[in-house]
Formats: sequence, structure tokens, C-alpha cells
Amino acid sequence: MVIINTHRLFQLALVQWKSNFFLYVQSKHTKLAGAILRLIERQRNGETIDQGLVKKVVDSFVLLGLDETDINKASLDVYKDHLEAPFLDATEKYYEQESEAFLAESSVSDYLKKAEERLKEEEDRVDRYLNTETRKQLVSKCEHVLIRQHSNLMWESFQSLLDFDKDEDLQRMYALLSRIPEGLEPLRKKFEEHVKKAGLAAVAKLMGEGSEGADSLDPKAYVDALLEVHRKNSETVTRSFRGEAGFVASLDKACREFVNRNAATGTSTTKSPELLAKHADMLLRKNNKMAEEEDLEGALNRVVSTPIVSPCLISYLCCRWCFSNTSRTRTSSRLSMPRNYLSA
Repeated sequence: MVIINTHRLFQLALVQWKSNFFLYVQSKHTKLAGAILRLIERQRNGETIDQGLVKKVVDSFVLLGLDETDINKASLDVYKDHLEAPFLDATEKYYEQESEAFLAESSVSDYLKKAEERLKEEEDRVDRYLNTETRKQLVSKCEHVLIRQHSNLMWESFQSLLDFDKDEDLQRMYALLSRIPEGLEPLRKKFEEHVKKAGLAAVAKLMGEGSEGADSLDPKAYVDALLEVHRKNSETVTRSFRGEAGFVASLDKACREFVNRNAATGTSTTKSPELLAKHADMLLRKNNKMAEEEDLEGALNRVVSTPIVSPCLISYLCCRWCFSNTSRTRTSSRLSMPRNYLSA
């Protein structure tokens, strides 16, 4: 009985197919790869194509990656040289043209959605019919064209999104720019300046509402203004920037700036600690009219522990010893301030 090695016959057939048909067809203006690239472009344009057919052709390119000196040795040379390389070039040209045309007629917010959708489509394309080895280069190419080449426009639009609380757009911009090196750093700097300006403006508004200057400033109103700026922007960090450490640091740095130096403090390093200590003292007086008994603990916690991002307002003070001394010298009828709040 003659035993036929069908696997070896198949490999030999592939070698003959590659030498006598495939390379000949490809040499004629890359007809086979060109046909596949045209189908992919049609799909990008919204048309329905036979994805099964595309996958079969792609798989044939992979199968033809045989070493004729050792037909048991497989490689992706044919696939990479004849299909992947022109595919990546075509992808770059396609998205360069599309993104420029889209931005000429649409807003940055709309472009963020478009870029997000296109990146998802290309990653899905690999799963549907391309070789998995193409994923890294394809994603990198798309990130360069869709994000890197338009990063300046995104950075310039960031402030407007912050000003108008465009959370969904901020989330998309963060997700896109986080995919490229140094994409987030300009956003962190702009966010820090944004928070600082918001804090200074909030205190300046309080000062403008009063007629007797910083000495008559209501400690509660002052602390509430600081906390509100921190709360609003810490929520933005959590919601829009996924609590990323760089944005947390930007928030903390900005808060440290406006908590210690603002329209109420002037050049004094002790004014802010004194106002915080006075407010804490009032909260600690159980018979004070500004706080009901059941709200006392919660109100105090708001002063010394804002939980979302920063551990506490007191941690932002440059002159904590002043806060401590002011607290100790308040009227003896108040509650004692716990030591752990002072060392936070």
C-alpha cells in the first residue's frame, strides 16, 4: 500500500500556485491585493461587502508564505509584502483625506466622535478578516493620522470644553489623546490653570459682594466657595479623566495656589488658615445656630476631609501651624479639634 502524504502535496501545490499564478497576477499592477483594498475602501465608505471572501483571500496570502527551500517552514512574508504594506499605506492616505475634509465642515466635538468610531472600526477589521499581526501597526498608523496630526486642534479646543462642562467630549478627548505619547500633558497644564482661575474668581466674587474687605468675610462662605471649586473639578477628574494621576496632581497644585493666595488673603500666609479655623470652630459649637446637631459631623468632615481626590482642605495650607494655633486659642467652650485633622 502506498501512503500519500497529503499535507506535503498541499504544500507543494502552494509552491506551484505561488510561482506560476500568484506572483504573475500580483506583478500585473498588484491586481489581487488591489481588489481587496478596493473592497475595504468600499466598506469604509459604508457599503456592505463579502467579508468572508476577503478573509479567504487574506488567508491565502498567509498560506503562501512558504520557504521554498523548506516547505515546512511558514512565514508572513507574502502577506506582509503584498497585502499588509499596501493596506497600511492606503489606510494612511484614506484617513488623512477623510479627517481633513471632515474637520473643514464639522466641529471638534463631532470629530472626536468620528475618530473614536474609526479607531473602533479598524480594530474590528482585524478581528473580522485581517491577520492578527497587523493589529499593532494598523492601530499605530490610525492613531498617528487621526490623533497625532490633529492634536494641536484638540489641545486648543480643550478650554472651551471645560468652560461649558462638555463631559462626554472631555471623556472622548482624554481617551484619544491618552493613546499618543505626551498627548495628555498639555491638557493637564490647561486644567491646572483652569482650576486656579476658578478658585481665584470664586473668592474675588465673595470679596466683591462684601463692602468691608477681608476682615468682614464670612468664614463659612469662604470655605464653601473653596470646597465648591474643589468638588466640581475633582468630579471632572474622576468622571472625565478617569482619576488619572497627572490630573489629580494638577488639581492639587491649583488648589494649593488659590487656597493660600487669593483676593481675601492678599500677601498674608495666615489669613486662609485663620478663616478655615474660624469656620471649623463654629461647626464645633453644638449650640451654634449655623449647624443643627445632626449635621455637625457631616459639615466638619467637609472642612477637613473632601474625599473624592484631595484628602482635605487643610492639606493645601502652606501655614498649617497657624490653623493649629488659631484653633487652640478659640473660645474654650468649643469642642477640641482632633489631632489627626491637624496632621493630615
